Amino acid sequence: MALLKALREAPRLLREQPILFVPMAIFAVLQTPQLFLETLDPMVSIVGSLLLTGLFVFVTPVFYAGAIGMANDAAAGTPTSLGRFWSHAKEFYVSVLIAYLFITAVTFGFGFAVSIGILVAFVTVGVGGGGLPLMLGVGGVIALIVLAFLIALFAVHFYAHAIVIEGKGAVDGLSRSVHVVRHNLKSVVGYGLLSLVFGAVFGGVFVLVSAFAFPSASAPGEPAPMPDPLPALLGSGASIVGTALFATFFVVFSVVFYRALVGVDGEPSQAGAETVDHGSDSFDSPNPTE
Repeated sequence: MALLKALREAPRLLREQPILFVPMAIFAVLQTPQLFLETLDPMVSIVGSLLLTGLFVFVTPVFYAGAIGMANDAAAGTPTSLGRFWSHAKEFYVSVLIAYLFITAVTFGFGFAVSIGILVAFVTVGVGGGGLPLMLGVGGVIALIVLAFLIALFAVHFYAHAIVIEGKGAVDGLSRSVHVVRHNLKSVVGYGLLSLVFGAVFGGVFVLVSAFAFPSASAPGEPAPMPDPLPALLGSGASIVGTALFATFFVVFSVVFYRALVGVDGEPSQAGAETVDHGSDSFDSPNPTE
C-alpha cells in the first residue's frame, strides 16, 4: 500500500538525511514576524498582514519546489543538500509559481463569490419570509457547493509533485495531479484523512502556543498588549521547531506517497537533467495502488 509505505519510509529518510529539515526551518523563521503583527496598531497589523501575504505568494513556491526536490532526491537514494535545494528551486520555480498563483486566484475568487452569495441568499430569504426550512435549504446548497470546491481543490493537491518529480509544466502539473488522484481514489482518500488528522493536531497545538505567547486584544479594534519577552521567545521558538518538524515530515511523506502512486521508485531526479515522464497514458488501464 502506498500510504503505509510512505508512513514507513518518511521517518527513515529523515533520519538518514536530516538536512531535509533545514528548508522548512528557514521557511518557519521567515513566517515568525506574522506572530507579532496582532500586537501592533490594528491598521498597521492589517497592512502588514497584506504585505506579508503578498510577499509569501512569491516566496512559497521557492520552498515548495526546493523541498519537494530534496525529498525526491532522498526517496530515490540520492544524497541531497542545500545546493540541490537551490537547483530544484531555480529549475521548477516558474512552473510551480504559475500553478500556485492560479490556485490562489481561484480560491480567492471562489471565497469572495461564496461570501456575496451567502449574503444575498440570506437577505433574500429574510425579506421573502421563507422561514427556517428555506434558510436550511439555502445553507445546505451553499455547503454542498463549498464541499465540491474543496474536493476539486484537493484534486490538484499534487501539482508541485508532478512538476518537480515528473518534469511537468504548470498546466500539465495541475491536470496530472487530477489524473493521479482520479485513478487512485482509495489511497488518496486515506492520505487525505491522515493529513487532515495531522493538520488538525498541529493546528490545535499552534493555536495553544500562540495564545500562551501572544496575548489577545482586550477590546475590539484595540491592539493586543506587547507580549512578555520570555513567553514570546519560547512561543516563537516552539512555532519554528513545530512548523519545521511537521512541514518537513509532510513534504517527505507526500513525496514518497506520490512516487509510489506514479511508479517512479528508484529513479533519481537530477535538477537540470532530463526527467522521467510518466505520462497520462500509463493510467489508461488503471491499477490503483491501495
